[in-house]
Amino acid sequence: MNRYSIPIVAFGLLAGCVTVPPPPLTAHNPASPSAPEAAVNRLRNPLAVDDLTRKTRAMLAPAGKQQDQPSPAPIPEPHQIDQISGLNGEGTKTISPQ
Repeated sequence: MNRYSIPIVAFGLLAGCVTVPPPPLTAHNPASPSAPEAAVNRLRNPLAVDDLTRKTRAMLAPAGKQQDQPSPAPIPEPHQIDQISGLNGEGTKTISPQ
């Protein structure tokens, strides 16, 4: 009994769906081919500059100008870095005589 019950129920559901005619579609139903098209609203360009973008750019512009100026601290040359760290060219520490 259990072996045949699932196929019988599935067959009954499928047979019920086939014998029922589909509901009629009115002109106001969106699935109807004779339904009018929806009004198209033109969306604004999402990449366009808006007020918030203008404010942000105005706030960040002075910070960008400050970054373009050279820094007051000098950048050491590579040979100066070696002298500061006390390493010679081979990576060993130099010992000064006493």
